[in-house]
Amino acid sequence: MGCPPLATCTFFILLTFHSSLSLHSNWLRVSNADRDQTIRLIFAVKLTNTDWLEERFWAVSNPNSPEYGHFMTFEEIARKVRAKPGATSRITTALGRYNVPFIDVTSGENYILTRIKCASANQIFNTTFASYVNKDFPEIIVHKATSYTIPEEIADDVDFVLGIDNFPAVSPHYATKVRRKPLLPDNLGTTPSTILESYNISSYESSSPGNSQAVAAFLNQYFKPSDLARFQSHFKVPTNPIDKIVGENNDRRPGLESSLDVQYITAIGRKVATWFVYTPSLVNHGQEDFLTWIIGQTNTTNSPWVHSVSYGDIEKSIPDSFKDRVNNEFMKFGVSGRTVVFASGDGGAGCHGEKFVPNWPASSPYVTSVGGTTGHIAKEKAWTDGGGGFSNSFTMPDYQKEAVENYLKSGKAPPAQYFNKTGRAYPDLSAFATNFAIEYDNTFLSVDGTSCAAPTVAGILSLLNDVRMKQGKKTLGFVNPLLYQLAGKGFHDVTEGSNGNGLCPGFKATQGWDPTSGWGSPNFGILKGLV
Repeated sequence: MGCPPLATCTFFILLTFHSSLSLHSNWLRVSNADRDQTIRLIFAVKLTNTDWLEERFWAVSNPNSPEYGHFMTFEEIARKVRAKPGATSRITTALGRYNVPFIDVTSGENYILTRIKCASANQIFNTTFASYVNKDFPEIIVHKATSYTIPEEIADDVDFVLGIDNFPAVSPHYATKVRRKPLLPDNLGTTPSTILESYNISSYESSSPGNSQAVAAFLNQYFKPSDLARFQSHFKVPTNPIDKIVGENNDRRPGLESSLDVQYITAIGRKVATWFVYTPSLVNHGQEDFLTWIIGQTNTTNSPWVHSVSYGDIEKSIPDSFKDRVNNEFMKFGVSGRTVVFASGDGGAGCHGEKFVPNWPASSPYVTSVGGTTGHIAKEKAWTDGGGGFSNSFTMPDYQKEAVENYLKSGKAPPAQYFNKTGRAYPDLSAFATNFAIEYDNTFLSVDGTSCAAPTVAGILSLLNDVRMKQGKKTLGFVNPLLYQLAGKGFHDVTEGSNGNGLCPGFKATQGWDPTSGWGSPNFGILKGLV
């Protein structure tokens, strides 16, 4: 490995990483990457006090804990969860030898963000970056290496470097399914009034000035403010424009996913200040963008209290080290009193051979996972395509063990060879996910997906935060321990349907918690008296 001119190099190789191209068979190598091609890298700096972070997370999230609701600010968390002493200095000094043009260090020195030319990256990491085109989406080109080494002088300071060898899974990260035909004015399917009536929300509106919520957006998914205004007018939703846009929003190119998200989180979380947080794709797509999103929010003092995310990926395609670091960020959300909601996915239980295929981050023990239902409240059924199952990466958290054990004893579970019965089970709850009417370029379209359910549930959680704020209480924060302690109180139990996929049988809904509908759909009128 060469050194830049006039520099003193002491780089000796210690750690070597390899990417499994078998997981990325839909990528075709085109050529070596242009030496001047700029790539974005994120150095995950080794942290201190992560054990404290997890202990604090569970303490403030458990209603039975004396520390319940004793949240901390992001600044206070950053003073505890910091980079290994001296690590940031050693990494930035090493990068400086290669004249890296952009270095940004996040709060607590947890991450170092860089933009670097492939020529320098080839030298630093003793590798060769190449350009790859996606076979299914030829317009998507990424610049990656299939193996790399971390220099010895910083190897002990870094958990991983993101952006080198992690190929994005370009199967849709969002799963809004479109019925491409206009809806008739007298047959609009699932609408805000359907949800408000079915989930016993009635005319409740937030009035707490500090209440806030957000939707996350990626992959060129924007929204058109005029569509949102027309949607709210048509369905007699209280006027609630987006309060703040983080990142860009090209309203000349609205996307179905973001249109759905902003329309329904504002329709259900009525009068709650709402942010639209867009993270640009740049050249790396996928996971890099997700980490950038969550780092951005945990480094924003007034980040909203509830976040709705309708994106995800196949769990096994994400490196464990990456998932562990993102879980740290989820725990920061919880310790600060924030709630993050993820759609559970739209591939049912998933199926590969005789194994179910779980989705992430919906499978993380540190987030609230939302599945999908269909039908109407009198006969709500689990949606066939709703994601749900058991993680192969994370063990079952204590808060759900009793509920899951009851399901496994119910006689409704599929044969044991299909899933990991000791893994984190999801979803935690569910909501309508089919035939949602959205305003899109002056036309009503119908869309399906747990992408419909996630902003619906996020809006309801924001209203529950309003209930608590009016009583002088703190926000809900990480809500799962509370949901499981309620053991179905405040939910419409969904006992019919399943999420079988392909040759795999899937999970059947049953009384109580199950891996296709969770605890069922929320009854706001009851929940507001329980929180």
